[in-house]
Amino acid sequence: MAVSAEFPVPLNEYKVVALDPGKPKLTDEQKKQLAANIQLCRDAIIFFTAIADAKGLGGHTGGPYDTVPETLIMHGFMEHARQGGTPDVLPIFFDEAGHRVATQYLMAVLEGDMDVERLFHYREYLSHLPGHPERGFTPGVKFSSGRLGHMWPYVNGVAMANPDKVVFMLGSDGSQMEGNDAEAARLAVAQQLNVKLLIDDNDVTIAGHPSDYLPGYDVGRTLEGHGLEVNTGDGEDLDSLYARMCAAVTAGGPIALINKRKMCVGISSLEGSPHGHDVIKTATAIEYLKQRGQQEAADYLAAVKKGPGGPDHRGSDAKSVGKNRDAFGKILNEILD
Repeated sequence: MAVSAEFPVPLNEYKVVALDPGKPKLTDEQKKQLAANIQLCRDAIIFFTAIADAKGLGGHTGGPYDTVPETLIMHGFMEHARQGGTPDVLPIFFDEAGHRVATQYLMAVLEGDMDVERLFHYREYLSHLPGHPERGFTPGVKFSSGRLGHMWPYVNGVAMANPDKVVFMLGSDGSQMEGNDAEAARLAVAQQLNVKLLIDDNDVTIAGHPSDYLPGYDVGRTLEGHGLEVNTGDGEDLDSLYARMCAAVTAGGPIALINKRKMCVGISSLEGSPHGHDVIKTATAIEYLKQRGQQEAADYLAAVKKGPGGPDHRGSDAKSVGKNRDAFGKILNEILD
């Protein structure tokens, strides 16, 4: 791993734990190291995504922060396979929620494909750290996600090309609302593809709480309707999550693990809130890092200078027109009403 003493969150303390999915109970030593790794990576994600906010950029903190436990268990399975263990696991952290790209950048650092100093420039122009993963553009990034919820069909193709490997894909209750996931689910079931879905179900999307604005929607029941095996549990219960992931990896065919948790769990001002979906505010990150004993990281954030102003608008006055993304939904609702 490429590390630097200047990066205030000590990622050099990360130690990958090779995990044998044939042994569904963590040893005390494995659990201790895994828990330490999870906290370290969550601190790092808070830190470098908040740098983007301090500079006046976007960043999406909550999703990457939330899915750290399952990502690091995946990493352990991949390391076990790399050392010659079975089953073989494709060493790619596919994610159909591409805005959670901070996960990919962090893992690229931990796997030694990217210098940790690059994280200081998360989401900066010309940094090659865009808001969604782009294969061949950023060191260590192994896939291009496209827009939200459009990854699963391609992961199915990867599974077809690698029938002797376990293929993981991170998902979310929001990304699973996309229609082509339904087609992908039916194909995975029909072909019994060895795809393992890890669905972060936090009842939060950029639009709010699905339980409020889309009553009746249930990602687990939806996937069961397509014939997929579904296993639902607490994403923050490390022993349970590990055992459930072991069971999924050692079983043949597709399965979806629905991991329930609140958005930004453990961050008092954001826990369970849709505000955790986008980049964490600098002040909130500083408070969190101080509570975590990451004083050097908090001090660094406090000293970050805001970047230059936004682009010059030529044509329509940006202040008098709305965003297409926002205006479309409002206008469509007005027509339907």
